[in-house]
Amino acid sequence: MITILQRSLSSVTYSSLCIHDDIKDRGMESVPNYYYRDDGLRLWDIINRFVKGVLTYYYKSDDEVREDTELQKWIQDIYEHGFLSKASTGIPQSLSTVEEMVKFVTMVIFTCSVQHAAVNGGQYDYGGYMPNTPITLQQPPPTTKGTATQESFLQTLPNIGTTVNGMATMWLLTKQSSDFVGLGCYPDTHFSEETPQKLMEDFQEELSQLSVKIKERNKNLKVPYTYMDPTEVENSVAI
Repeated sequence: MITILQRSLSSVTYSSLCIHDDIKDRGMESVPNYYYRDDGLRLWDIINRFVKGVLTYYYKSDDEVREDTELQKWIQDIYEHGFLSKASTGIPQSLSTVEEMVKFVTMVIFTCSVQHAAVNGGQYDYGGYMPNTPITLQQPPPTTKGTATQESFLQTLPNIGTTVNGMATMWLLTKQSSDFVGLGCYPDTHFSEETPQKLMEDFQEELSQLSVKIKERNKNLKVPYTYMDPTEVENSVAI
């Protein structure tokens, strides 16, 4: 597990966490019927407008960003402990402008809400069929192409008990939590000013409009893509 995590972390970059950059870097701008991209880009832009509105209300200049010692310590802590001080990740070590801060905060919110929904919501739909993602193997996989048989394939897959446990785990991970709080919903009142409250209302309205569009599109799809419908996206990881 440690080896897998080390390899995964080595491939994480700032651009890979920002969907506009990631889609471009992977050459996926014009691939048809790519609903993760379509819904994700729209959600990023909606979140970005909300974040920009709130942060520019409190930070009037780039100097205020640079002089905010708590903000700078926050980003430095993420760089050091979240990304192990690896400059190659592209994660900023400091924030110099309002624009940089808006993008970074957008990335944090998007990753903890939309991106999590995208990768978590479909686990059971895909992994519930055990051969797609067997959680153990009873024999080593073949090392030479074309040598597998139906018998060797079945002998390699996990037994029934292991399969059931794996399916139950995926079902539990995918199941909506009983205390689900949707994206854009804020039960706790942290802002009393009129401007942030209005921005929240606008944010919620934009999410609602996008949800309607996604539901309309899904009516015409043989396999609806629901994972990034704002009504299915939680405010943050809640596991």
